[in-house]
Amino acid sequence: MEERKYTEYDEEPVEYCAHCLSLAIMDLDGMPYCNKCGSTDINKANIREWEKLYGAKYAGSYLNLGK
Repeated sequence: MEERKYTEYDEEPVEYCAHCLSLAIMDLDGMPYCNKCGSTDINKANIREWEKLYGAKYAGSYLNLGK
């Protein structure tokens, strides 16, 4: 049961910066922006898809996914 809970949670979309892949997305008057680099180019993906993008760009893992 616990495994299923995490699997469902991992499918929830996260917003991330398309430029630097930061998850630190803020909102100013209805306009999302990256709090790290200031970009307004924001995308959505589930956390595992985002982790693959992050790994490809920075040659490492951001999350500890138990691998």
